[in-house]
Amino acid sequence: MITVNTNNLARITKFLLSTAILLSLSSCAVTRNQDTYAPAANDLGLAPAPLPHYQVGTKFVYSNGTWETIAGLGPEGVTWKNHRGNESTGQPDFTYKRHTWQTRDRQGKREHRPTEFWLEEETTTLWPLQVGNKTRFDEFGWWFDSSGMARNYDSYWSCEVKGTERISVVAGDFDTWKITCKRYPNRFRSTSKTREYRTWYYAPSINHWVLEVRDYNGYRENRRKELAAILPDLGSFTAKDEDVVSLKKQFQNTLESSKRGTTDIWENPREQLYVSMTPKKLYRLGNGDVCRQYHQIIGDAGYTFEYPGIACRNGDGRWVVPRR
Repeated sequence: MITVNTNNLARITKFLLSTAILLSLSSCAVTRNQDTYAPAANDLGLAPAPLPHYQVGTKFVYSNGTWETIAGLGPEGVTWKNHRGNESTGQPDFTYKRHTWQTRDRQGKREHRPTEFWLEEETTTLWPLQVGNKTRFDEFGWWFDSSGMARNYDSYWSCEVKGTERISVVAGDFDTWKITCKRYPNRFRSTSKTREYRTWYYAPSINHWVLEVRDYNGYRENRRKELAAILPDLGSFTAKDEDVVSLKKQFQNTLESSKRGTTDIWENPREQLYVSMTPKKLYRLGNGDVCRQYHQIIGDAGYTFEYPGIACRNGDGRWVVPRR
């Protein structure tokens, strides 16, 4: 939908955390006693989740103001293009880092191999997600900087599906699978100190994770990234410019005028296309800005796609998804 550059996301995240709308950092953060963590039951009754599938043009906006767009799908995997214009390609399985990547002054590759243990069966995937699923693999990476100097590294990863959890993030409330991974330096040794704990909360309803937490075990500052919005590429659903204009008007009018929980439906029966917009929670930030969570569903020829998010009213009175 219509977007502009703004710094509201940091204020939104801080506001939601301060009012206890989101989970506390202590309950979401990956703790260092994970070796003794007992897998939780699937209390939410989620069905085993298959690998995520994506559509070209879909944009994912995060709480730190960054975003990524699906630039391509092919035999090599999913190609992403971020807010800086850098591309990377990797598996739909996000527990594996992307195997090719580039930044302004670096480019690199990664290779992943199943870890071999004596008398133990190799494991290669957590999917379909179920409580207790485990995998482990070795990661080998190398990159070149602008001077042409090459560097390389290798790591060992151990991952597990811990359970299910309903959580709240900037984009809304979701039933999720909790996936945790531990990274060790070089090849795994029983005496190795864990270098990183990484946790994802994956929401099957939107085929993407809604929260990623990185705990670097004291080696560097920890990081937390929440989903703020998923934005569709309207041109992939309709080739008619008038439909796109009409859908953008629906987005604006619904957020401006509709009551919480009231769904507005736009339809083009000839194209077997419909779009529903449902505004949700309304927030007034400390600086006076007004923001609303919303949930958009696009139905196209019998298939449905969900696009949750949050939008704020800007100085011109228009509703925009905040990002840098």
